[in-house]
Amino acid sequence: MTPFTPQNRDNMIAWLAARCDFPDYGKMLFYELPKEKLIYGPNQISAMIDQSTTISQQLTLWDQKGSNVIRGKLIVIPIENSFLYVVPLYLKAEGTNFPQLKRVIVATGDKVVMEPTLDEALSSLFENSPVSAQQGGTQAPLPKATMDQARAQLANVQNAIDSLKRLLATPAQ
Repeated sequence: MTPFTPQNRDNMIAWLAARCDFPDYGKMLFYELPKEKLIYGPNQISAMIDQSTTISQQLTLWDQKGSNVIRGKLIVIPIENSFLYVVPLYLKAEGTNFPQLKRVIVATGDKVVMEPTLDEALSSLFENSPVSAQQGGTQAPLPKATMDQARAQLANVQNAIDSLKRLLATPAQ
């Protein structure tokens, strides 16, 4: 999955993904986004995360002597007429080589939340926010009805990550 932004601008103008499910393996999905609507790009979402006082305080606390915070790759997922942004946060203790997933940051529209699990982050993002259109042409929060779809897609991603972890943990024979 790859979001596209124009040169010298941060808003997203397109999104591309390659299918990895049969029988559509290798087929491309391309969404060209409307120019009249502001859709946040990865840099804008990263800035929103950095500007969240709650999140930045926690990251500063964790990223001190003895531990290191590692921000995972920001994943941009289209859901209905909007996008969901997901960032895993890992904590690596000094002297270890294996970071552990400690938090998941989820964002859509103008809201950013950080919770211990993806499920909790999605619940916090969707259940505690009013579903209403925002002014000024920015993205509206996703309707609560799309939460199950988001959970299902992200659960598939988590299963793939878990399978990879098991594979890497098994010594080569």
